[in-house]
Formats: sequence, C-alpha cells, structure tokens
Amino acid sequence: MLMRWIFLFVLVAMTTIGCATNCQNVQQKLDVCQATLTDQDFIIKKQESTIRQKDEQIAGQNKTIEKMGVNIAELERQLDISSNEKGRKDERVRDIAASVREYIQKQMRENTNFLTGIALEDFVGDELIQREHSGDEKMMIVNVAHPVPSGGQINGIGGYFSGTSDVIIKLLRPVGNDYVVIYNKELKFEAEGSGKTYVDFDSPFIVKKGDVIAYYFPGPVNVPYDSNIGTNAYSEMGSDEYAQGDRIAAEDIWHADQVKRKYSLNYYGIFYTRVGSE
Repeated sequence: MLMRWIFLFVLVAMTTIGCATNCQNVQQKLDVCQATLTDQDFIIKKQESTIRQKDEQIAGQNKTIEKMGVNIAELERQLDISSNEKGRKDERVRDIAASVREYIQKQMRENTNFLTGIALEDFVGDELIQREHSGDEKMMIVNVAHPVPSGGQINGIGGYFSGTSDVIIKLLRPVGNDYVVIYNKELKFEAEGSGKTYVDFDSPFIVKKGDVIAYYFPGPVNVPYDSNIGTNAYSEMGSDEYAQGDRIAAEDIWHADQVKRKYSLNYYGIFYTRVGSE
C-alpha cells in the first residue's frame, strides 16, 4: 500500500515537472508573439503616419495646382489684353510708318525731279532736227565728237526718231589705245511720227571724263543724218559684237576714210563740270 502511494507521488511529481517545462515554453512563445505584434503595430503606425504625410502633401499640391490654375487664367486674361493693345499699337505704328515712308518717298521724288529736271541737265551731242539722209540698218554709231565732259551720270538719250526703234546704248571707256564696254542698255520705244524723243534710263550710267556713248541699232536706224559734216564714227554691224566688258580696238571704231556724218542724237545727264563752263 505504501509503495502505491510512493509510486503515485513520483508520477504526480514527474507530471508536474513536465507541465511546468511545457508552460515555460508556451510562455516564451507567447512573449515572442507579443513582441512581434508590438513591432508590427509600430510599423503599421509608422506607415499610417507616412500615408498621412503623403495625403497632406497631395492636398497641398492640389491647392498649389488650383492656385496656379487661377494664376494662369489671370495671366491669359492679361495676355489677351496686352495682345489686343499691342495689335492696336502695331497697327498705329504701321500706319505712322507707312505715312512717313510715303512722305519720304514723295520728298525723294520731288528732289529727284528737281535735281534731274530738264532745266538742270546738260545735253551733249548734236541738235535733234530733221536731216537729209536716213534708211540705214544694223549699224553702230559712236559719238566720238562729244565725249563725256566730266565725271557724273548720264540719265538718258535723245534723238530725232522717225518711228519705233530698238537701240542698245553702250558706254565706252578709253583704256590705252582701246575702249572697254562699261555699260550695255537695251531700249525699245515707240514714236508715232518724226520728232524729238527723249528716253530716260531706268538707272543712270555713272561716267568718267572722256567716256564715249555708242548707239547700236540691230534693225532700222530711224535717225536722220547729214553727210560731209560732223565727226560721228559709224560702221555696219550685223549683230551686237560687243558685250559688257569686251574690249574694242580704236581702229575698229574710227575709220579715217569714211564720209563724215552728223546724226540727230545726243545724251543728257548731270556732270560735275557743266558743259561749256571750261
């Protein structure tokens, strides 16, 4: 009987010791779980704080965007006003500039008319009158008797033309014993009947003293001449042989054995030294 109680006591003691050990293990696990839950709560709270900060930043950015939208609308309104004002101002500036430009152009035309008026221009050449002979074709006439009197500009030619004419005006500049073609200008004009005709150049010839004017007629020479008088050089030429920049030998212009002629041709312009003043 005693042995049974001893056995039961030992059994209970061993069971109690085993339960205590298991309880201790369970408590440790519970402690670990509690610590883990605490850490997770901390992480969750930290994430919630970060989310709140992000939400606050987003709300602030939305307010900024809204304010910027208001500012942009105001700037667009001001820009529309400025553009409208600028457009009106530009229109006024254009109107004023156009008026000033028109006034200046008018003054320039008046000054040009004054400076190049017939009364102030010098005529160099022979009288424009009816003469005895006419009827030649394809001829170059060189006004060697009336070289340019001084530096200046030639503004046009005159002639006693008997009909519509094609003529190429050449400015010849002496270089040594030869001449160089400085300008070539083609003219075509109508003449209803015989009489004086003046043809203005679209741009003047800038000349030097001693330059010579030549007239090449590729068709009929509708200008009369007198024979055995004058010193115009002339030669038949089937086509225009001398372009701008070409060199012409003096003997190809002046032929000592040809009959003297005086053509009703001249030229006019403004020269530094007035004709007849020397």
